[in-house]
Amino acid sequence: MSLTNMVALVTGSSRGIGKAIALELAKQGSDVAIVYRGQKEKAIEVMNQIDSLGRRAMIFQADVTNPDDVDKLVVQVTNQLGSIDILVNNVGEFHLKPISKIAVNEWDEVFKSNLHSVFYMCKAVIPGMRKRRMGRIINIGLSPNYIVRGAPNVAAYSIAKTGVIIFSRSLAVEEASYGITVNCISPGLIENGYQSPEQVEWMRQRVPMKRLGTPEEIADSVAFLVSERASYISGANLSVSGAWDWEDRPTDHDHIVHELFVEDGIK
Repeated sequence: MSLTNMVALVTGSSRGIGKAIALELAKQGSDVAIVYRGQKEKAIEVMNQIDSLGRRAMIFQADVTNPDDVDKLVVQVTNQLGSIDILVNNVGEFHLKPISKIAVNEWDEVFKSNLHSVFYMCKAVIPGMRKRRMGRIINIGLSPNYIVRGAPNVAAYSIAKTGVIIFSRSLAVEEASYGITVNCISPGLIENGYQSPEQVEWMRQRVPMKRLGTPEEIADSVAFLVSERASYISGANLSVSGAWDWEDRPTDHDHIVHELFVEDGIK
């Protein structure tokens, strides 16, 4: 699955799933733009790891919820690394609150981070991809059945991620004739290094495979979907979840959900 000499831009790539994606794309031959918001030291660590793999990497600080920042980011990456061939949108803020208690600004933050940022990033990179008649866009969604059913305290997040999936399918159709593919990957319960043993066990028991996924497994899925071997796949939503879909939702799951998403979701 060689991605030799391609340029990949990965948002939220200073840690967690984003870091794993950046490293895997570099292993497959890509040069990588590491985009972070506030954790420069961790972004530098990822850059150094990619450098050790023999690929080019640069760090870029940007607020991807700000369209002006996004436009500047794409110009900087293009000028310093080259035309962007691969875009992975991997940021997503999360507030665990019922609708009656979530503040308006918190609601807005969830939509700006999870949905609006995807629109801004795609809109900024598509002209260049159209010009070259080639591009790969991956947006991170959420396990699909969870979105359909909903769950307490995650209305904003679920609605925003549903929007990402619909947006991705629409964009896939619009850009197909330009050689651009657009797909979603929807992770299930993924190890993030912050969960307690109690939380890991709670989640493990609810996954049919009886284990959590790893960031590297999400990264492997991304690497496949941006490769030439997946050139006919577009508009898909790939659930990487071990068959988990939140059918079992006990009333005491709130603290588990918080730990699952908040540490790896706010990048």
